[in-house]
Amino acid sequence: MGFFNRSTDKEYERFLLFLIAMGIVLVVVIYIFITSGDYVVLGDAWRIIKNTWWFMLPFPIWIMYDRAWGEYRWTTFRTAKSKEYIFLHVIPPPNIEKGPKSMESVFTGLHTWSKPNFFETYCGWRVGQDRFSFEIAGDGEHGVRFFIRCPKMGQHLMESLIYAQYPEAEIRVEENYTLDAPKNVPNKDWDVWGTVLKLLKPDCIPLRTHKEFQDDITGEAIDPLGSLMEVMSKLGKDERLWFQIIFSPKNEPDCVPQANEKMKEIMKEAIEESGGEIEGGFNINKLPPGQQDVIKAIKNSLARVAYKSTVRFVYLGKRDSFNKATGVGGFMGSIKQFNDNNLNSLLPDNRTKTFANYHFQATRLQYKQRKMVNDFRGMDRAGISYTLTAEELATLYHFPTMTVTSSALGRVEAKKSQAPSNLPFEES
Repeated sequence: MGFFNRSTDKEYERFLLFLIAMGIVLVVVIYIFITSGDYVVLGDAWRIIKNTWWFMLPFPIWIMYDRAWGEYRWTTFRTAKSKEYIFLHVIPPPNIEKGPKSMESVFTGLHTWSKPNFFETYCGWRVGQDRFSFEIAGDGEHGVRFFIRCPKMGQHLMESLIYAQYPEAEIRVEENYTLDAPKNVPNKDWDVWGTVLKLLKPDCIPLRTHKEFQDDITGEAIDPLGSLMEVMSKLGKDERLWFQIIFSPKNEPDCVPQANEKMKEIMKEAIEESGGEIEGGFNINKLPPGQQDVIKAIKNSLARVAYKSTVRFVYLGKRDSFNKATGVGGFMGSIKQFNDNNLNSLLPDNRTKTFANYHFQATRLQYKQRKMVNDFRGMDRAGISYTLTAEELATLYHFPTMTVTSSALGRVEAKKSQAPSNLPFEES
């Protein structure tokens, strides 16, 4: 049908001609109806429709089919392109003074949400939306490395956003680092533990963000990823710890109803606890401090761009060096600092956690372990997703500041710059 070669201008001209023709036909019909003096023309029109519907009906059906099929082709074409992912290895500069706020700008720039087309709206198939995966990999051989998995056609956008905030960073296109581990893990030599993290409360209530990480006495910012970097620095040569955040842009107005409903629920609860009324009208300052924090945090999150997100981590290693106390306990301890009893918390989801009880325990455990590794490699959400804002994502994933001095953290060793313009050269 030449869908990918069609001209938008020609389609617009044809549409205008169609409207003009329909207008002329409508005027002629109205004129005949009025001048006939009687309504015999209605019977004639019905007989025409009755005898020619089989001839006329295929035309509107074909128009609807052509539109739906064309958008389906475009959706599958874009999906095929978006499945061409590349791995960008980002090496942060040595002296980062900027906090997670800079990374928040990167996440905001990736909010490429587009309105669903006709096919996606009525078929519920939203596959044309961009999907990204920001990952941190740690092991005893390569140290801590930051990876970004993005569609190949979005490589230049990703690089420009990172260089805009971190001009001295180095970005390399590398092979899939997850292939360093055997494909069929677990096996007789390798063991695996992993889970997808879920939110304890509704996702309209945010997590503790980077603005809350500061020393109460000095006021200095504390890097929330410092403890995770230290955990990864303790891994042995045959251990791997992979942290992954999968996200795709979400339409922010879709988040407003749930957030407003939650705030009304908090206010209603406060009114009921105060005896059914609050003197002088409702005032947020009359709420308990914890409830005030929740409402302020919800309002703050509504001002940020939102993403459909999934957070996962996998710890794997050879059985003789597999240490859950470090790989699992250490990671979960570093994640707990993002939790807030008044706000929200990240917890392991038991549906994905690699354990099994009762019947067929060994077989079910092996299946869940292999599925966990395969889901990580394939960026599969495993049916679990929730809304996180750019501020929350930047808190969970950013390049550590200069206060994090872990020896396993790889940084750019030398600053790269262009050659001076007045450099002498010899003509050949």
